[in-house]
Amino acid sequence: MKKHLVFTLALSLGSLGLSAQEKQADYGQIHGNFQTNAQYYLRDTLIDPQGDAYPDERMLAAGFLNLIYTKGDFMAGIRYENYQNNLVGLPEGFKGQGIPYRFARYKKDGFDITVGNYYEQFGSGLVFRTYEERGLGLDNAMDGLRLIVDIRPGITAKALVGRQRIYFNTGDGIVRGGDLEFNLNDFKGEAGSRNLIIGASMVSRFQEAQDPIFNLPENVASGGVRANFISSNFNFFAEYAYKSQDPNSANNFIYKPGHAIYSTLSYAKDNLGILLGYKYYDNFLFRSQRVGNFTEAMINYLPPLAELHTYALPALYSYNIQANGETGIQAEVSYKFDRGTAIGGKYGTLLNINFSNSYALDKDFEYRTDIDSSQTISGTNGYQDWAGPGDVQYSQDFNVEVKTKINKNLKGTFSYYNFIYNRSALLDGVIDDRIGPDTHLKYVYVNAAVAELLWKIKPRHSLRTEAQFMHTEQDRGSWALLLLEYSIAPQWFVAVQDAYNYGNPDPDLQIHYPLVSFGYTRGTTKVQVNYGRQQQGVFCVGGICRVVPASNGFSLLLTSNF
Repeated sequence: MKKHLVFTLALSLGSLGLSAQEKQADYGQIHGNFQTNAQYYLRDTLIDPQGDAYPDERMLAAGFLNLIYTKGDFMAGIRYENYQNNLVGLPEGFKGQGIPYRFARYKKDGFDITVGNYYEQFGSGLVFRTYEERGLGLDNAMDGLRLIVDIRPGITAKALVGRQRIYFNTGDGIVRGGDLEFNLNDFKGEAGSRNLIIGASMVSRFQEAQDPIFNLPENVASGGVRANFISSNFNFFAEYAYKSQDPNSANNFIYKPGHAIYSTLSYAKDNLGILLGYKYYDNFLFRSQRVGNFTEAMINYLPPLAELHTYALPALYSYNIQANGETGIQAEVSYKFDRGTAIGGKYGTLLNINFSNSYALDKDFEYRTDIDSSQTISGTNGYQDWAGPGDVQYSQDFNVEVKTKINKNLKGTFSYYNFIYNRSALLDGVIDDRIGPDTHLKYVYVNAAVAELLWKIKPRHSLRTEAQFMHTEQDRGSWALLLLEYSIAPQWFVAVQDAYNYGNPDPDLQIHYPLVSFGYTRGTTKVQVNYGRQQQGVFCVGGICRVVPASNGFSLLLTSNF
């Protein structure tokens, strides 16, 4: 009977003259992606003598499945997440399973309406940005309503309301916001080598206040203006944002407005590229609730304006944004030396030089306490408005990178790094401007070098090597790392790595961290298996960092798209 019904339906569709593509379009499409990350932990007394980082359960896993349905102007989706339990080093709030993300979206006639969960960004994010970064355990998706209207070509308005995700729940605060953007070229209906884009944003948070001590504002507002001028060679972007007084757990409940400035100027012509940047962030951590930990309920995003390092050893000292007060600059120069020149060689050479620094603000505190306490007193303005750069340096990063093709089968990337890194402030959260009892961990001075070679052995076969060296007399001392990775494109790779902390001031911790990895790809599905030790480090994305404890064991990563 079932076979007869299917055959009858097929004949009916055929009699209507519908092609296979038309049948598919009529029912819509489902696509999505899947990922699972599991790790089996082994007890290792060399890297963790006290067993502090060793979990009670040896097998931990986290995974998700996205399903998206589209048909014409309509789209809907859900995301199932499972944490049994989350991996060591990630927020403990991710436990259990559920569907924390679901939405329906409709776009037609210049209107874009979303109900449920969504991610959004105004400008560079100073006022508002919601996004997901699984490596950090960050997901501050909105849950509510969003409307985007193309008023006319070149003018776009956005409005939203909702609450933010906190693990499997939503925060206490209600977020309301709007953004208006004007694009000159789109407005005129013509493309050109010059363009001007300007915008303005406003976001507010409402949270009931029932504090027995402080008269807390229930409504906190933040607004910003921005401009982006684009020409054939230049690109200038600047954004300023203001936040009304927002006493919260991060600023010790002081009643002081916040300011944020972010600006970049870039120039590119022929073989030369130049980038200049400036940032000023003062009391500008903005959450949708007054009390939160780490990345919970973050409404806005502050660009780090610093090099985001990808090599393992330099990444140990990546910059971590200090939202309560910092200022700094970045400058980068890139130049491509043509082939046939003395420096360019036979195939050409790319040189990139980058410098950035960040300083604490010179705050004239209304009240100072001893070294072990906060420098602000709750319930006051805390310190004067518009503080300039102070004497406390958070970081300085100077690095040089050279990319060249040595011969037709061999490419090389060679890098040098020089860091000044305020470990006490950036990792330990100690922001007092005095040295304190432990001068060994106040500042870390680093010199590092990396050489990466990619050898194309024959078609589809390649060998990649990394030799990394990092010298410092502070923190955990000097390191060396060697990586060998053999690939057979597009399916297979195997890698062997060893990081050696030979300069650790504790002789018992001058140990090796060997790691073996194997990966296989078939179509859109990838499987990777790792075994070995992983050193304690800092994992950063976009200036937001988390400390990853040392571990030993097996790990499995499976991803697939469909």
